[in-house]
Amino acid sequence: MSTRAAELMRRIEDDRGKVYPLASERSEAYKRAMEMFLSSGNHEQANIAKIEWLVFAFQETDKHEPGAYFGPRFTGPGKVPFPDFYELPPHTREYLKARVDATSNPIHRARYADFLWDKFQDAEAGPAAVTAYIDCIHLYNELGDSNSAFRAARRACHLATKFGDTELRRAAKEAAVKLIAELVTQADLGFVRKVGDALTDIGDLLEPDERKMLIERFEHMRASFVSVRNYFLERATLKVLRQVYRLDGDSVAERRAWLQEGESYEAEGDYKLNLDGSGGGPGGGPVVASHLYQLALDHFMQMGETAKVESLQKKLKEAYALGPANYQQFVEGLRGVPGGSGTQN
Repeated sequence: MSTRAAELMRRIEDDRGKVYPLASERSEAYKRAMEMFLSSGNHEQANIAKIEWLVFAFQETDKHEPGAYFGPRFTGPGKVPFPDFYELPPHTREYLKARVDATSNPIHRARYADFLWDKFQDAEAGPAAVTAYIDCIHLYNELGDSNSAFRAARRACHLATKFGDTELRRAAKEAAVKLIAELVTQADLGFVRKVGDALTDIGDLLEPDERKMLIERFEHMRASFVSVRNYFLERATLKVLRQVYRLDGDSVAERRAWLQEGESYEAEGDYKLNLDGSGGGPGGGPVVASHLYQLALDHFMQMGETAKVESLQKKLKEAYALGPANYQQFVEGLRGVPGGSGTQN
C-alpha cells in the first residue's frame, strides 16, 4: 500500500495540468495518498501528503491583499472553514520552503511560493511566486487552458506590482500582454478584462505599441459584449479602456469611454423597460428600468453632461408613469430591486 501511495505522489508531482487541471482535483489525489500511507502505517509520509492535500485545497479568490488570496473552499457546520489555516501541521512553512526549491513543476512552485507569501508573509517566497506564475502562463497556454493562464497572469501582475521589482514587473507585463494578444476569443473575454485591469498597475512599463494593441483588443471586447447585451461586462471593459487611454495620454478617448459607461446604463434601462418577464426574459419592467436610468442619471451628473441629465429625467418620469399606481409602493419596490447587472461593481 505504501508503494502505491508513493507512486501516486510521483504521478501528481509529474503532472503539468493534464490529469489534474484543477487545484481541487490535485488536492483530492493527495488526500488519497495520505489515506493510503495511513493504512500502511507510514505516518511520516502521511503527514507530508496531508500538507499537500490541505495547501491545494485552498481556493484562489479575487482578493489580492496579503492573507486573503487563498480562502477556504467551503464553510461547514458551525461556520468551521475547510481548509482551516490554523489546522495545518506545525512544520508546514518549513516544508513548503523546501518544496519551492526542490520542485520542477511550475504549478506546484507557484502554489507553494504564493501560499508562503499570502499566509506567512514570507518575503523571499513572493518574488518566486511571480516567476512561477509566469512559467504557468506559458504552460496553461500550451494546454489550451486559457482561464488558468489568465488567472496566473493576473496574479503575477498584482504580485509584481506589490514587490516593486522592475525586472519582475517587466517580465509579468510582457507575459500578460503576449497572452492577451494571442487569446482574445469570446470564451476568454471576461478573463482578459481582469488581466487588463491588473496590467494597468504596471502601466508605466507599457510601450506605445502595446497600449495600442490593448486598446484594439478591449474595443473588440466591448463590441462583443454589446452584441449580446452583456451590459455589465461592457461597463467593466470600458473602465479598463479608460485606464489604458489615460496611460496613452488620450484624454478625449478617455472621456468618451467614461460617457459610454453612462450610455450603457441607459441602454440597459431601455431594454429592461420592454421586458415583462415573459418572452423577452426575466428582470424587466419599469421598476428595474427606473433603477438603471437613475444610475445613468447619476453618472451623467458626475460628468456634467447637462443634455444627458435632462434626457434621463424625462425617461425616469415616463418609467414612473408606467409603474404601480401607488407611488409610495413603487418607491419601496424600487429600493428593494437589485437591478440585475446594473448594480454590480
